[in-house]
Amino acid sequence: MIAEHAAGFLFFVLVFGTGIAIAVGIAWFDHRTRTRALDVLRVYAERGEEPPSSVIQALTSVSGFPKAPPPAANEDRLGRPRTRGSFLAHAAADAVFAAGFFGFVWWRYTDLGEASTGVMVSIFVGLYFAASMTARLVGAYYTPYR
Repeated sequence: MIAEHAAGFLFFVLVFGTGIAIAVGIAWFDHRTRTRALDVLRVYAERGEEPPSSVIQALTSVSGFPKAPPPAANEDRLGRPRTRGSFLAHAAADAVFAAGFFGFVWWRYTDLGEASTGVMVSIFVGLYFAASMTARLVGAYYTPYR
């Protein structure tokens, strides 16, 4: 029995281990880049000189500072103004997904009497889409007409 589950366990360890290694690697490279930028500025500080503007521009572009400003409260990620239509379109899609998941739960539980893991996961996913739909409808209600 242990040998049967060992392959699945090894698969999940490899998948999640790879994800963790990628996240740690990104953080490490970001840290190393910023540390090197500070080392360059430290050299100028030890000399008592002001770094040239070209060096400061290069260091700010490498270190990722300043980051792009976040979008305004009434704009989406692309900078477009949010409209009632966009909120309602997302709410409609969320309603379809929620109805689909709840329909699956209804079918599996009432016809087959099954309360398996898939049914439980479908309940939570359906609740997620229902909550997302509610949030989109509230956003559509409070968005000014354009």
